[in-house]
Amino acid sequence: MKSSWRLNEYPCIIFIIFTAVIDSFKTFRNISFFQELSDEEITILVNISTPKLLQRKEKLAEPGKSFNQLFILSHGLLRFFFDDEDGVESNLFLPSEKEAAIMESPESYANENEGKYTIEAVLESQIFLFNKNEFEEAAFQNRGIYNVYLKSLKQIISILKVRTEQFCSTSPHSRYEEFLETRPFTSQNANRKYIANFLGITPNSLSRMTARIHKKRNERKK
Repeated sequence: MKSSWRLNEYPCIIFIIFTAVIDSFKTFRNISFFQELSDEEITILVNISTPKLLQRKEKLAEPGKSFNQLFILSHGLLRFFFDDEDGVESNLFLPSEKEAAIMESPESYANENEGKYTIEAVLESQIFLFNKNEFEEAAFQNRGIYNVYLKSLKQIISILKVRTEQFCSTSPHSRYEEFLETRPFTSQNANRKYIANFLGITPNSLSRMTARIHKKRNERKK
């Protein structure tokens, strides 16, 4: 009886695995960043990925803990932050599903072994993890995956370039207006404290700027 029950269970397990693979394929195909990939290349990525659902405020990476995986965000919003010498959080990135890219911990780009950044879900977030060696091997063997990986690195460099230029040459008000225009999903879903810190201003200053912007928009409607 026990052996028969186990045999009958196998088709159900196979069906569940097959359904999960199909669902992941559909999810990957709907990620804008993967649009240029062929079905074969999507399948390769699905087969080397591990889905993970992060609950709000759940941490993906923490200081002092090893994290050397790549990942892509298919749904939700994350924040990358570190604590300064006074224990004050500094938000470096606030990536959302609208700015999808292949990501990793900031330390990995500099080949640093000891992590100081925390990666945390701002909202319930669906990510797909990749072993870095497996992903890079797939990239070397498949031009489409290689191009996506290279595009991700260029996008992250571009983001850092823009943020550096903003902090060096634009006012806090200009940074906030551009943030509202280019990051509507994040501006509507992230904690105001995170946004203020990300923009390099205080929460009180952010509130005053928001009030002025709303006032200006209401005046235009009249």
